[in-house]
Amino acid sequence: MNARERLQMTDDDITSHFVRFGYRVSIDQIAFVGETVDDFRGARNRRWFRAGLLRKSEPGLLVVENAQSRQGQRTRDIIVISLGPTRVVMGVEIKPGAPPLAQGDATCRYAATMEWPVPKPPKVASVAEKAVSRAWTEPRSVPNNFEICSRAVGM
Repeated sequence: MNARERLQMTDDDITSHFVRFGYRVSIDQIAFVGETVDDFRGARNRRWFRAGLLRKSEPGLLVVENAQSRQGQRTRDIIVISLGPTRVVMGVEIKPGAPPLAQGDATCRYAATMEWPVPKPPKVASVAEKAVSRAWTEPRSVPNNFEICSRAVGM
């Protein structure tokens, strides 16, 4: 069961938590994670490029303004709210062309990077690469000493 399914609240109930802090967001801009608020607090202190201004740090709540989790990302406000078995996160950077945010647990870790990238397509081997790989995998017949000697003598 993913993090969103564990949360028995409507989309409007969830977004209303962010409205209390002055942010209007749609449900598509919110990540549902299994990471704890302390995971985000620790990542902010140890891994983010610019930690931003800490507005609120309470059990189950983290509000940071003008944070930049990785160099090259835009600065933004980040809110992490614990709603029982699930944490809801506003401020995950969604790269252009990326699919909707994954609603997961340990497989979708946002605390360290705060970004959701475009998936990389699988690499397709070219015809030349396939030929080279076949050359190494196909068994070769190695001539024995009799064959070598018979060719040299002309038998």
